Amino acid sequence: MEIFTKQLTPVDLERGLVLPPRSNLEHRELSTIVESSAGTRLPDPVTIHCSTTSGRLVFTRGWLDIARDAGLRSGDTVTFYQEVNGGAQKKLTSIDLERGLVLPSDSNLERLQPFHGTIELSTIVESYAGTRLPDPVTIHCSTRSGKPEFTRGWRGIARDAGLKSGDTVTFYREVNGGAQYKMRVRNDGFEVKKQM
Repeated sequence: MEIFTKQLTPVDLERGLVLPPRSNLEHRELSTIVESSAGTRLPDPVTIHCSTTSGRLVFTRGWLDIARDAGLRSGDTVTFYQEVNGGAQKKLTSIDLERGLVLPSDSNLERLQPFHGTIELSTIVESYAGTRLPDPVTIHCSTRSGKPEFTRGWRGIARDAGLKSGDTVTFYREVNGGAQYKMRVRNDGFEVKKQM
């Protein structure tokens, strides 16, 4: 869910990012994932301090480091939003890789539109390090077996990412302007190779 978008001013870069009115945030520390518009993420979340200065909410500590490290300038635009997690996370089994990914019974998939049979979900696939496939993948989600199961599209992701039994996938819906589905794959061997 988008909280605000703002075109930066010199004051935002020198003293702290003054949040637009009605940003609906509170005075506190926010653990924040920083991502460029191209989808490149910093490896670790950054803690941004949101405080009240002269009656306005301002991002101070943490924000100034992000602005400096990202080379932000006056006139650049930033968007701050909350990822809507929940969804499903599962450690893979050999059956998930061979037949289809059966989603865990404790999955929080109420954010999926209601359906019976099969729906297609256009899904952005990325590693936990933030490396994305260049295009969204269409995953078929079926309830024919009585449980939500990813079939077509899923097997290609598993093959292309070199997933194996014991690896982890997280599927969730992110709300940023419009809704989109995301899947993060954690394949420890694959991640190490990508960093070399």
